[in-house]
Amino acid sequence: MGLIRGVIFDLGRTLMYLSVPGDEVTRRGAADLAAFLVNRGFALDASSFSEAFLEQRRLLKERARAERVEYTAELALRTTLTDFGYPEVEAELVRRAIESFFSYEEAHWKAYPDAVETLRRLSEAGYRLGLVSNATDDAIVQRLVERAGFRPWLDPVISSAGVGIRKPDPAIFRIVLERWGIAAHEAVMVGNDLEADILGAKLTGMWSILIRRGPTNVQSTRIAPDAEVDELSELPEAIASLGNL
Repeated sequence: MGLIRGVIFDLGRTLMYLSVPGDEVTRRGAADLAAFLVNRGFALDASSFSEAFLEQRRLLKERARAERVEYTAELALRTTLTDFGYPEVEAELVRRAIESFFSYEEAHWKAYPDAVETLRRLSEAGYRLGLVSNATDDAIVQRLVERAGFRPWLDPVISSAGVGIRKPDPAIFRIVLERWGIAAHEAVMVGNDLEADILGAKLTGMWSILIRRGPTNVQSTRIAPDAEVDELSELPEAIASLGNL
C-alpha cells in the first residue's frame, strides 16, 4: 500500500452525478418550496418568494466561497421568510420545507457505475475511506450516501453544512485525519474541483487526485494535482503509484 493509508472523496461529480441540468433542479426546487409554504397557510406570492430565496442562496454561496465557511439552506430560507414577514417559524416546519426544496434534486443524483466497486476494492486493499462534501444541507448528503450504498465504505461522512467549514479550508480535512489518527501526507483527496479539492489537499499537506468530470470551477494551471484519472476504477492503481513516489 506504500505511504498512503487513507482516501478522502468528494461526493458530487466524483462519486455521484446529477442526471438533469442544474438550473432545472434549482428552479424546480424553489417552486416546490414555495408551494409547500403556501399549502401550509403562508400568505406568499409563490413566484416572488422563489426568486427571493434563490437570490439569497446565491448571495450566501458567494460569501461562503470567499470566507470558507458554510451558510446553510436553512439560513437562506429563514432569512427569506423574515423578509416576507415570517421571522419565527418552528424548526420542524423549516426542516420539512428544506426537504421539499431538495426533493427533486435528490431524486436525480445517481451513483457512477463504478463507484461502489471502487470503494470496495480500496477498502479491501486496506485503505481508510471517508467523504468531505461542500453542501448547504447535511441531511441530503447523508441520505444520498445511504441511498447510493456508500455507507459501508465511508467513515466519516462530513459536509460543510454539518461542521460549518468549507473546502479548501484545511480544517475540514483535518477532522477526518484526526478521526483516523493518520498524518496528512498519508492521505489522498479525490475530487473534481481544482479549488475545493486539489487546492484544499495541497493546503492540508495531502496528496491529490483530480477526476476529470468536465469544468473544474477554477481556470488556473497553478493548481496541479499529483495525479489525474478519468474513471473511479482507475483509482487503485493511481493511489498505489502515489505511495511509491
